[in-house]
Amino acid sequence: MTTTTTPNSTSIDFAAFETALNNGVRVTLKDLAVQYGMKTDDVRRSLVAWYGARVTFMRGRTGGIRLA
Repeated sequence: MTTTTTPNSTSIDFAAFETALNNGVRVTLKDLAVQYGMKTDDVRRSLVAWYGARVTFMRGRTGGIRLA
């Protein structure tokens, strides 16, 4: 039997995350994972759980996280 844990969305400072995005700072999953000591998959799940369809993940050199 496998147990799954839900990501702890309270460990991410969403206000600081939104402020960084609004100030034009490039934010990546990897950066957030390192900052909060989480796995990138858990960070992605937390952001999707918090923002839903508003969050977009862009790949590549100019990629990062965007909010609609």
